[in-house]
Amino acid sequence: MGRRRVSVLFAGDANIDFQMTGLRSLPVTDREVLCDGFTTAIGGSTTIAAAAYAALGGRAAFCGTIGGDENGRILERMLRSAGVDLSLLRITGERATGVTVNLVHGATRTQVTFPGTLPLVDETDAIIRELGRFSHVHISGVYTLDRFLPRIREVLQRAVKRGITCSLDTQWDSSLQWRHLDEWLPLLSWLFVNEDEARAITGQARMEDAHAALSALTACPIVKRGAAGVFARGRGYPGFPAEVRDTTGAGDTFAAAFLFAVKEKGMGFDEAIRFGCAAGALCCAFEGGVSPALTFDRVNAFMSPHGSPDA
Repeated sequence: MGRRRVSVLFAGDANIDFQMTGLRSLPVTDREVLCDGFTTAIGGSTTIAAAAYAALGGRAAFCGTIGGDENGRILERMLRSAGVDLSLLRITGERATGVTVNLVHGATRTQVTFPGTLPLVDETDAIIRELGRFSHVHISGVYTLDRFLPRIREVLQRAVKRGITCSLDTQWDSSLQWRHLDEWLPLLSWLFVNEDEARAITGQARMEDAHAALSALTACPIVKRGAAGVFARGRGYPGFPAEVRDTTGAGDTFAAAFLFAVKEKGMGFDEAIRFGCAAGALCCAFEGGVSPALTFDRVNAFMSPHGSPDA
């Protein structure tokens, strides 16, 4: 009998985050605004999700491209320290690693991103070659990846043909065209979107109507609603109360934790959603998109005093 596939491949965007937290006010034109903290952290939807999955105890690999500059070296070290397999990481001298500056004021977050290597990402051939190593493929942050975008269907088709489940977290498409999404939706086991994305994709003003429209196109759309929890399978799942220091990566952590609960722990859907909501809430208590304190045991301990909240 062959070795059981348990690893998840996270394919997509990677950049480094500079977090300026505790802003005394929102940014003001031509004014200096002070903040209370500054950190350097893993950035990019895909790399945050991969690091969160590994922090929880799962076997995660990342496939994408970063620059050979100092920021790229820092990001590589942070991903290795988080326990992410980087055997499919490509490093290029063509462009510098992407950078996002997060300006955090209370529960609000303003982001400015330098794309860097993101437009160069296309690891389709490497993914297809290595598919046999993985039980699941998660793709994220796709609308900054100009080269990879038209080839994502090929990856999904090859994976599904081999019996490998797939998920997608679109992130925002600034063009509002949502290119190729109609090609991907039938191939997905899970689609992760937030409320604004769900409405923009479907043209439906009500979140429930947007979810229903997506449900007609893909197997299981999961709408992330921040502190309100998530909406999936026609019902709401409540979030967990948490002390909010920084919301960066909360949605990516939810997706990673849900996948971890299903793929590594064999949880049922409702239990996995609840675990994901708890992990996403716990993420908000840390500065930066992911923390080594985000462990399976800590998420369980965080959940226990809250009991089973009603939908």
